[in-house]
Amino acid sequence: MTDDAHTLPDTGARAPARAVPGRARGRWYARVPAALGRGLRRLGRWLAVWGRRLAPSPYLWVGIVLGFGTSLLVWESVLLLGIVVWLFGIWVWVTRGRPVLVALGLGIVLGWLPMLYFFVDSLPHTMIGLPGVEYDL
Repeated sequence: MTDDAHTLPDTGARAPARAVPGRARGRWYARVPAALGRGLRRLGRWLAVWGRRLAPSPYLWVGIVLGFGTSLLVWESVLLLGIVVWLFGIWVWVTRGRPVLVALGLGIVLGWLPMLYFFVDSLPHTMIGLPGVEYDL
């Protein structure tokens, strides 16, 4: 009699189902906007951290001047140089903790972009090709 007094009566209700790990609730198309929002916030924070880290670096600004101040004869080579310096700078930064080459390579690539927009847009489309190759019209 005492045991029956301390047990809850069976109402037919069951314990709530537990979520299966790896399975989200709801339809996939309902989760997409929330996932995009989280991803954009994460990207914004990442860009802000890198911007605060590299913007005061004089190497970034030297790279921007070098990237923008190149002649049209070597503009593709400068882009490749900027990408190689940037990637090598990432390796140096990971191994030695110095972001100097990352800033320089990123500056070259960022300086190259407006030069591409302002000057190459005025060239005939047939002149764009491998570095050092001249095209006849």
